Amino acid sequence: MTAKKGAGTDPHPEVAEISDLTEGLLPPDRGTDVRDHIADCPLCSDVLTSLTEIRGLLGSLPGPQRMPADVAGRIDAALAAEAHLDTVLPGPRVPRGTSPEGQSGASAERHSGDGDVPRGTSNVTPLHRGRRRRKGLLVAASVAAVVLVGGGIYEAASSGGGDNAGSNSLKKADAGAAADPVAAQVRQLLAQPPSAGARGKIGDSPMLSGPDGTGKAASVPACVLDATERSQAPLASERDLFQGTDSYLVVLPHPGDGSLVDAYVVSASCTDTSPGSVLFQNTYPR
Repeated sequence: MTAKKGAGTDPHPEVAEISDLTEGLLPPDRGTDVRDHIADCPLCSDVLTSLTEIRGLLGSLPGPQRMPADVAGRIDAALAAEAHLDTVLPGPRVPRGTSPEGQSGASAERHSGDGDVPRGTSNVTPLHRGRRRRKGLLVAASVAAVVLVGGGIYEAASSGGGDNAGSNSLKKADAGAAADPVAAQVRQLLAQPPSAGARGKIGDSPMLSGPDGTGKAASVPACVLDATERSQAPLASERDLFQGTDSYLVVLPHPGDGSLVDAYVVSASCTDTSPGSVLFQNTYPR
C-alpha cells in the first residue's frame, strides 16, 4: 500500500491495489482514493484495463487449460528479471573529468538531507519502478492472450481437418480418373442409354485405342467373363484395341457399393476352356 498524495511524492498505487479494487477487497476509504486516482491517471487506467481484459479472458475459457511449459518459463523469467531490477539500485555515476573525491561532498550533503524527508514518504514507489512493474505486467498479459487465441485457432483447425479429409480424397480420386484413359471410356459407356445386352454403339475409342480400333458395342463371351471371376451381369461392354491387343472392356458393379464400378480389360483371344487374360483392372465412380 502506498502513501496518499503529498508534495514531491509519486502517488501511483501498486498493481496489487488496483487488482484488489476490481475484486472489492480494498477498504472503502482507500478504494475511493484509488478510484479517484485512476480516473485522472492514464497509466494506472491502462493497468486497470489490462487486469480487466486478463480476467475476462480467463473467465471465458471453456475449461482449465495448462499453459505450455516453455511459455510459462519465459513469463517467470521476465517477472524474475523485473523483480531483480527493482531490488538492485545502480551506483552513483562519476561525470567525465570529475574525480570520485569531488563527489564525496555532494554525496554527504545528499545523505544529510535525507533526514528531512517525512516518514510518510518511505513507502512511495518511485515512478521508474512502477513503470517497470506495469510494463512487465502488460508483457505477461500479452503473452497470455496470444497463448489463448492461438490455442483456439489450433483447436478449430484440428476439428476442421477431419471434415476436409473426405473431400480431399474425392478430389484426388477425380484427378486420377481424369488422367486415366480407361476412366474416360467407362464414363462414356455408362452415359449411354441401356439397350439389349450391352449399351449402345460408342464409336472410336481413344482410350482403348489403336488406330485400327472399332469401338463397337458387343456381347461379352463367357471366356471373357470367366477371366473377371465375377458372376454379375455387365453394366456395359465394348470390344476395341487396348495397347495394340484385341480386347474387351467390361464394366461390372462394385460389390457392396452401388456408387462404384469395376472396369476390366480382357484379351479377346480366349476359348471356352481357356479364359482370357486380364490386361487392366481398376475401380471408378459410377
